[in-house]
Order: sequence, then structure tokens, then C-alpha cells
Amino acid sequence: MKIFAYIKYSLLFFAKHVGIYILMILQLAFLILAENILIANLNSRDVLYAPYEKIISHDGYYFMQPYASGGICDENGDTIKTNDDILQETLSQMKGSYKLYCFYHGTLEDRGINIRVIDDTVFNSLALPLDEGKHSKNACLVTKNNIGLKAGDEINIDGVKLKISGVLTDKTYLPDYSLIDAEMSVEQLYQAYSFSKDFDSEDTQYMEYTEIIAPFSLLKESIENGSTMLYRSGKMLIAFDEPLSQSDKAYNEQVLTAADCDEPGWLISFEQIRRKGQIYRSEDFYKMLPIVACILVVIIVGVVCSSAMISARQMKKFRVLYINGATSSDCLLISCLTALVSSIAALALAAAVLKFGIANSFANELGFVIGMNNVLATVATIAFAVLSFGAVPSVILHKKRLALNSIE
Repeated sequence: MKIFAYIKYSLLFFAKHVGIYILMILQLAFLILAENILIANLNSRDVLYAPYEKIISHDGYYFMQPYASGGICDENGDTIKTNDDILQETLSQMKGSYKLYCFYHGTLEDRGINIRVIDDTVFNSLALPLDEGKHSKNACLVTKNNIGLKAGDEINIDGVKLKISGVLTDKTYLPDYSLIDAEMSVEQLYQAYSFSKDFDSEDTQYMEYTEIIAPFSLLKESIENGSTMLYRSGKMLIAFDEPLSQSDKAYNEQVLTAADCDEPGWLISFEQIRRKGQIYRSEDFYKMLPIVACILVVIIVGVVCSSAMISARQMKKFRVLYINGATSSDCLLISCLTALVSSIAALALAAAVLKFGIANSFANELGFVIGMNNVLATVATIAFAVLSFGAVPSVILHKKRLALNSIE
């Protein structure tokens, strides 16, 4: 068949000019690496932003409840109002319907396990990289640990058996509603976490330690029945169902920041978090873009020049093929197949470097996240390389056509 002849000649051309092809493979592999690093860095920001994107697209606040340790007590120390009572009284005064996104935490002290319980909306959108297992809506996630917990295991939390669906990479980011400040952004709804860095020490207090992330729905019954293990954080997200008028916003903010307890409430608007979040998502991208753009231009020029050099050296072989009945299309297909072989080799080399980086935690340290956009960019790059090897020879062949026809 004709296709086998194309493959045969493309491999022969590759072997004949292996030095130049190796140079092109290295250039193309570097191009694939550069663009994937840029995209993966951008993806890492999206991984943290995406779980909260729908929530903070509404009018609303990241709210710190007025501080009252254990609630409000009378002079005898008896509880008059719990923290939950105080919160409900505050929220009931607000204008507009809303949804509350709370954060619960607790500890299994005998096993060195911290538990983080987040709303299902956030949990189901988490796409944090996993070392093993998968993300599941009806299970929990665990950090790297030396307790022996792994994907597929079950753990008993407050009388509820939870299945562990995945083990997070190390380092990672854990949902955590503990920070609040005037320059608040989405990344501050997480805690940067590394078991190896923080807890792999000679201090026996930390020799057995891990973190569990679970969706609220799995522990809802236990929490609503007054769990003595899981406690609600004083910080939460309040998202309104419909846009609020400026007067309603001002009124709600006055209610939320009233000083009914030891300290006034404090809030950050979603509008600010969105604005800061957009900066957070793009800051590294714009820093790296000029450097990567320069690299891309240099490498693209190098690839085109390499293809021109190879095409020029292949003219004698093309003449022979013409004499033996080959057409211009046949020669172009052979060039494209040769480029495809080179591109596959470059892809394998780039993938091996990325795989080595991931295996050695290099990618995790830099926060790289590989997504579908990486795949699309890589495919586009390979398509460019293959087409450039077809376009450059076509220009040369067009100019040499009269000479080749005279030989025929």
C-alpha cells in the first residue's frame, strides 16, 4: 500500500538527517514544556478559584461572627444564648433571601486526625491534584500521612463511617475559613499544607497526623443533632439569591457588624474577593507571558529554519522520487510524516520531563495542574510543527518545480 511507502521514506529521511531532526525535536520539546508550564500555572490558580466561583458571583459577604466564646452567659455562668442562637438572631434581621456556607472542624485526638467539613457546593467542585484515588461526591479526601490511611479505606467520624476516595498530593491546599483581612482574596479560603514539611519531624507529637476533608451532607445528621466533636467556625460565606439594592446592602452590613458581643462582626464583600481573585488568577500568567512569548518566537523560528534546512537537503531525494513517478503531494506527505515522527518524539521527551517532575514533587511544589487546555495546546503545537514541515517544502518545491520537471 502507498501509506507504507510514505512511512518507509519518512523514516529514511529521518535517519539520513538525524542530527537536524534531533535539534528540531529538542526545540519542539522545549516549546511544549514552556507552554504547558505556563498553562499549568494558570490552571493551579483556577483550581483554587473554581470551587467558590459560583458562590462569590452573587452579592454577599465573607463574614466573621461577633466573638462570644461559648455564647452569652449570665452572672452564674449559665448559657443564655449559644453562638448559633446569636448567629440566627443576626441573620434573621437581614433583608433578602440568602444561603449560608459554613465550615466545621474537629479532631480525633487519639489518632492525630483533623477533620474539615465544608459545604457540598465547594467540596463537589474541588479539583485538587491527587496522589492516588479519585474525587467523589459521597466520600472524603485525606492528606498524605503515616497513619496508613489510603484510597478505599473507611474512617469513623462521630459515629459516621466515611469512605476515603482519594489521597491529596503533598504539598496541597486545604479549605480553611480562619483568615480574614481587608485585602482578602480566594486563596485565603485555603491553608497551604505539606505533611512532609510540617509534620515529618522527630517530634513524636506530630509523628502520626493527617487531615480529612469531608462534605457537609455526609455528617449533616451528626452536626444537626449537636455533635460534640465537630464545631462551626465563626467565619462563613453569605450569598444572596438576588442582587441587593445599595440601601439593602448598607442595612445588612450594619446588622452584620453590630457589636452585640465581645467584638463587632466583620465582613469582606464578595465584590472585593472577586476583584482580588481575578488579580490572583492572572498575576503569574502576566509575569511569565513575555518570557514565554519570547521563547515561543525563538523556538518557532528555529523549527521553521530547521524544516527549511532539511527540505533543502532533501531536494536530491525528491528529484529521485519525481523521476520514479512521485507527485508533489507525495513528497509533501512524506515531509509531514517525517515531521509527525519528530513531533511524537518531542512529545515523548516533554512528557518524560513532566512525569519526572511530578514524580519528584517538582510540579506540586510549583503548583502545576495539568488540564484539558494543556492537551489542546500540545495538539495545536504538534499540528503547527507538522504543517510547517509541509508548508516550507511546498514553497521550495514550487520554486524548484521547473528544474524538477526538466529532469523528468
